[in-house]
Amino acid sequence: MLKIECDISTVSLLKEDTLLIDIQKDKDFTIGDFNQLKDAAFQLGNGKRFYNLIIVGSHTLPNHEARVASTSVEGSIYKLADAFVIHSISQKILSNFYLNFHKPCVPTRFFNDVEKAKEWLAEIEINALQTNH
Repeated sequence: MLKIECDISTVSLLKEDTLLIDIQKDKDFTIGDFNQLKDAAFQLGNGKRFYNLIIVGSHTLPNHEARVASTSVEGSIYKLADAFVIHSISQKILSNFYLNFHKPCVPTRFFNDVEKAKEWLAEIEINALQTNH
């Protein structure tokens, strides 16, 4: 499996069109970390867009700059959708803020369960295929 190690995360191909992004626990996620993920997506896909399954380690939170970049058009250049798997109450509170105030430009949802996140990404992919045909 193709894999890229970043400072606080690992990015790998889960499927041809899906990235698995595993972010360590108890970290501050900064704009530098976001840029590393964006670069890894480019390297793994040679510029193509992916469905992202993002497993966020317990108590890891993105700072304001990383949240803004992640939801921007420029920051979403290699994204088709983001499914975040979160674990802590602070992450849940921040996820609600993220969805309501930063307005991601790709479909984005937060889950407590990896399988439910995968199911949602599969639904998004099927809907996209049906729309394009």
